[in-house]
Amino acid sequence: MPRLHTSDSWKKLEQLGEDTKLSTIEELFREDPSRSTQHSLELNGLYLDCSRNQIDKRIKSLLLSLCDQAHVSDQINAMFSGKKINISENRAVLHTALRSSEKTDPDGPLDDIRKSVHANLEQMQHLTDTFRSGKLFGATGEQIDTVINIGIGGSDLGPKLIYNALKKSEDPRILFVSNIDESDLDSKLNGTNPARTLFIVASKTFTTAETMTNASTALTWLCKNLNIDEQNAITHHFIATTANPRAAKKFGIQPKNIFEFWDWVGGRYSLWSAVGLPISLGLGFQQFKALLKGAEDMDLHFKSAPNDKNLPILLALTGIWHINFKGYSAQAILPYAERLAIFPEYLQQLEMESNGKMTDRSEKNIKYNTSPIIWGSRGTNFQHSFAQHLLQSPTITPCDFIGVITTIEGDESEKSLLANCLAQIEALAFGSQKQESSGQAKQSRIIEGNRPSNVILLDELNASSIGSLLALYEHKVFVQGLIWNINSFDQWGVELGKSLAKVIEKQLDEENVESESITPNSNLLERIKLSKYRASQK
Repeated sequence: MPRLHTSDSWKKLEQLGEDTKLSTIEELFREDPSRSTQHSLELNGLYLDCSRNQIDKRIKSLLLSLCDQAHVSDQINAMFSGKKINISENRAVLHTALRSSEKTDPDGPLDDIRKSVHANLEQMQHLTDTFRSGKLFGATGEQIDTVINIGIGGSDLGPKLIYNALKKSEDPRILFVSNIDESDLDSKLNGTNPARTLFIVASKTFTTAETMTNASTALTWLCKNLNIDEQNAITHHFIATTANPRAAKKFGIQPKNIFEFWDWVGGRYSLWSAVGLPISLGLGFQQFKALLKGAEDMDLHFKSAPNDKNLPILLALTGIWHINFKGYSAQAILPYAERLAIFPEYLQQLEMESNGKMTDRSEKNIKYNTSPIIWGSRGTNFQHSFAQHLLQSPTITPCDFIGVITTIEGDESEKSLLANCLAQIEALAFGSQKQESSGQAKQSRIIEGNRPSNVILLDELNASSIGSLLALYEHKVFVQGLIWNINSFDQWGVELGKSLAKVIEKQLDEENVESESITPNSNLLERIKLSKYRASQK
């Protein structure tokens, strides 16, 4: 893979990024009245407008040349065909196979992969139909009507996002527990009938500390409240979604209650697999299928559309311009829909865990920025908290606005939300200069504008559109990783914290910190132990 940061295209982009005479967003619109059309693309009710960025024809051409030099098209085909592009773990990256409805070309996923995926879907459909028809019963013979999903990271955020986005009042009760802080699980157990509750333990390895701790606590709660033994409780009230069925069996879960997925499914891409079981149970299997279909539509577009007409590539290149050539280190995600409230949190994992890397694919340190800091909130709430920063701070933060034209509720709030969304977009791009009666503008009231943003409009908020939206961002992250020449599919930084936590947990059990093992944490360990001692003396 070429080192793009030394290429002529990269150097020219660096020069343009520092050019103080570069046309502003407002000037670009004056120069080309059709700019919005030229920088917008649509796919099945998802409309992407990237026109409100400081990108002219020269810059767009140079950015597209980076795609050619990074062999993006070849790498896309390599991912879809199952080549082991996750080189540090020697794995394929085939989350796209989870939503592939049929073999569309000879270079697609292998038939055995496709068959195993569809067998898994049949298993999910059977449990979903049993549960939603009222024919799933617990250890005491009562009907199961509540599901608690125990997972963290990708085993929590994706299913929770989709369920919260699409649930209706008549849908079953699905709850989500992720934090090892016991108050998270306690808040879900309070008011929940143990005889009518099913737990899904979602963990790729089935060793995740937070998940297994919460699962053990839930098991103890069931046994105590139902006065049954552990095996009886597990048999009737526990299901596993995992890539390690052996560990799930060791926990006591029956083979028929183990829903497997594969090592080529990364955690942050796993909602399309059996990890999406809470979506299917909560919304119905047909809704889950519609979610997969929406993602597949984006997959097929991503694979076949030319680079300059490709939604994920256009979104990715806009981000490359901001991060590497304009020096913008953060990005705000601003969905104008309460149902998409945790979408910024979902994208934090997808983007920052994938591309927050400092080493390229050849194990060499890189000298340019990669993933931006992802943050945000839903509109209109953020307008009363950090919109001031976005509009007037010296620190410029590019924004992605997500607007919904028709919501599930279909009420009058749609118009107000869209009006506010469009107003913020206009304010950021074009600003204003508040004139006083004297004809002078007070400096504190000047909104300079020229703040970049992308706009994504969904015709409807439904399973298909959300599927396409999530796949859009997945592929955007992949393309950016290719241009940065990093592996977007491992997460070694995450592993360090896990291993250190195990050591420190043992240290917290020790009476004292021995002088010969003094570490920078020693004072904190002693302070924690002192606090616990004081509490025990009260």
